[in-house]
Order: sequence, then structure tokens, then C-alpha cells
Amino acid sequence: MDDFQNKSIITKPHSLTYSYYTSPGFQEKLNPAVPTLLFVHGFPDHALMWEGAIAKLKDLPYPMLAVDLLGMGNSSKPADAVLYNYKKQADAIAQILDHEGVPNNVIPIGHDWGSATSQRFYLYHKKRCVGLSLISLAYQVPSEEPFDLDTVNDATSKRFGYPQWEYWKFFTAPDAANLLRENLERFWEINNGNYPSPKPEENGRDIWMREMFCTPNAFRDYINQTGPYQNKIVQSKPYPDLEKVRASFIKRLSRDGLEGPVNYYHSLKNNTMLEDERTLCNTPNDQARKIEVPLLYIGQTGDWVCRTDLMSDTKDQGLVADLEEKVVDSGHWVLYEKPEEIASLLRDWLSRKFPVKK
Repeated sequence: MDDFQNKSIITKPHSLTYSYYTSPGFQEKLNPAVPTLLFVHGFPDHALMWEGAIAKLKDLPYPMLAVDLLGMGNSSKPADAVLYNYKKQADAIAQILDHEGVPNNVIPIGHDWGSATSQRFYLYHKKRCVGLSLISLAYQVPSEEPFDLDTVNDATSKRFGYPQWEYWKFFTAPDAANLLRENLERFWEINNGNYPSPKPEENGRDIWMREMFCTPNAFRDYINQTGPYQNKIVQSKPYPDLEKVRASFIKRLSRDGLEGPVNYYHSLKNNTMLEDERTLCNTPNDQARKIEVPLLYIGQTGDWVCRTDLMSDTKDQGLVADLEEKVVDSGHWVLYEKPEEIASLLRDWLSRKFPVKK
């Protein structure tokens, strides 16, 4: 993305700076008949996470914009978790699009928390969107019920056999941001480690994320090198640009810290978006919660948090009209591990659903 232009805007009403990148000839390519691709990264990344995939998509005719979400990259990093709520960020992204003069033909493409933000951008700004692609995190249907971490982990323990969001207990602890910043090498290993299951029935499937993210105390123990992880070092996944990605991760988070990124977890745990979500739940025929544009979901075999089977909840409720589902043999950070495969899936879907006449 060296040829992308890095820009910024101060958004209202909180005077927060959002950094974003536009593709070469962005303004010239804007056209109501040609969708604009909006790339939204997740935790704890930045817009350049998309670099490997975008390199294989740049020949397409679509103008592209990649945003640094709040708390990450070159965007503002406020301490107030309320500012990280879905609607506030969706509205800020809308201001970016207005500033650039983007027509109402956007296709948000999001990974992880970027998937969550992209979903809510669609729900709150439906008239702007013609498509939607979610990577890793499936559609999280708005609920009128307050979020309760213990309740969620109890329910997923019964459903899946493990507490799906156990790691949130660490991320929302008062010392989490400092511990992560002081132990970035260990944090990198947790996020990007590779550990094939020794159990014959799991056929060598990578279970590192399940062990780290979904086992009580494991995340904290690995960071602190305590308990069963006192002398444990896991091998990194064989990313195509492993050393470049790792060096960028360490340098960026050493500079920026983790206070911003962990605020996403505080924001949801503290129910900062509850009233917004309830508004979405109270429309005739569930209209506000329906995804009525083409939707591409891409899951990963080694993602034990954002499970590949969770789109079933959405389908069971009849909330998606045009859904395609794909699964990649990869861990959660698939944009680093399999960028070309993600690009190939996006290219195929875009060319079929949104062909551009030459």
C-alpha cells in the first residue's frame, strides 16, 4: 500500500482524528455505478493489515479506502471506552466517506472488530451500502439484553465445550494494557502461535487459539511466563512476510500501547451501545436487523473464538437474504497468514456480485 495516500480527518462531535488510506486515483474512480471498497481492520491491528490482500486486488476497478479504527494506527487513542461504541465509530466512518465524496455504493469489508464495526456501519447506514463482507467474526445479531461476560462464557461452555470469550477477563482487567505493552514478544506469540493438536481425533488441527484464548488464566499465565507456561515458547505461524509483520507489530504497539485496543472490550462489556442495539431491535418485521445486500462471510479453521459455524444463528433467524460462506485453513489473523487466498475469495465474489462494465 505504498502507493496509497494517507489522510486524516477530525470527526464530530468529539474532535477525534481518524486516519485512513485511499487507493491511487481514488477521486477519479468514484462513480455511482462502481462500488467503493471500505476495508476495516480489527484488534490490535491497523489499516496496513490489508496490505497483502490489497496488493492482489489493486488491478480491480473499485476505488478503495482503508481506515485506522479508533485507538489504533494513526487515529486518536482516547481513554474513554464510551467513544469506542459501534454507532459512534460507524458515524465517524460516514463522515470520512462524506469528506471524500463517496457515493452511496459502499462495500464494507471487515476483520475481527472491523467485522463488528462493518456490520454496524451497514445497519446504521444501510442506504450507503450495496454489499458487505465479514472475515472471522460472523454477524452478531443486535440484542435487547445487556451483555454479561459470565453469562456468555457459561452458555458457550455448554454449547461448545469451552468458554469462548474467557480471554475477555484478562483484556478488561486494570493491568491488561500495561502487561501487554511490557510483554509484546509474548503477546505476539499468543496471537500468532501454531500448535497442532496432539489428539488423534482432532487430526492435527491448530488448537493454539483455543488453549490461549478460551482456557481460564492461560492468556495471563503465558504473558507472565507463569504456571504451565513458565518455560513455554510457541512457534509462529509461517506467515509469508513473518519478520516484517512481527517487527511492525512490536514497533507500533511499543509506540502506541494497548489502552486504545482493549477499550473495545471495555466498551462492549460496559454496555455502552445497549440503547443503540435496542433501537435496532424495535422495528416492524425486524427490518433494522436484516442484512439485505449480498454478504460474503469468510471463516478460519483455526479460529476458536470467531467460530465458522456461528453464521447459523443469523440464518436460523432469517436475517440474511444473500449469503455466501467460505472457510480458509488458517488461524484468526488470516490477512497475515493467507492474504492471497482472502484476495482470491473477495475477487471472485466481487466480480460475480458487482461486475463493472468496461
